[in-house]
Amino acid sequence: MDTLVKVFICTENYYLYKGIVCSLSERVNCHFVWVSDIDNKSSFVLNALRQQDIVILLTETKMIDFYFLIKLCKCQCKVVMASNEQNWLLNIMFNFAMINTHFYLSDLLLAIYSKSNQNFYAKYPKFTKQEKKVLFYTYKGHSVSAMSRYLEISEKTIYQHQRNALNKIGMDRPRSVVGLPKNFLDFLFHKQS
Repeated sequence: MDTLVKVFICTENYYLYKGIVCSLSERVNCHFVWVSDIDNKSSFVLNALRQQDIVILLTETKMIDFYFLIKLCKCQCKVVMASNEQNWLLNIMFNFAMINTHFYLSDLLLAIYSKSNQNFYAKYPKFTKQEKKVLFYTYKGHSVSAMSRYLEISEKTIYQHQRNALNKIGMDRPRSVVGLPKNFLDFLFHKQS
């Protein structure tokens, strides 16, 4: 019976992976696994996970498949995720341990050893039909005036819907929407249809 904790380090950068391994190997008694490509088809990672294992996501958020995150959440293991956004939605939804992308070893160790009260189910924000449309057009890069013409409502109302939608996903700037995980908006909109 293998009781050694496995730490799955998800990053495309081999040197970052080796740096983490060198830094953590003296402080954490575990076996390290490099995962260089994560997407919805990364079932080999998910199949190998146990509740005592740790996943460290160091991949750019917009490169992560949202369906992978949902499956990862269901595995009930500790997940540490590096993100540029400090108030990021994934922390609210999945209760991942979040660290800044420019982290120190102490930040990573704190996240690994922190106690988490994970719920193991995702809490998804609810959007009105107009908020969905505005968020979709915002993601596609349309201006407020263009959205106003498309949806035939005032720019002031567009701003209000945009502000409400962004608050629900934990962001304060419209340009931050492009950093969302792959398939995230598609998942949210189909889930609520």
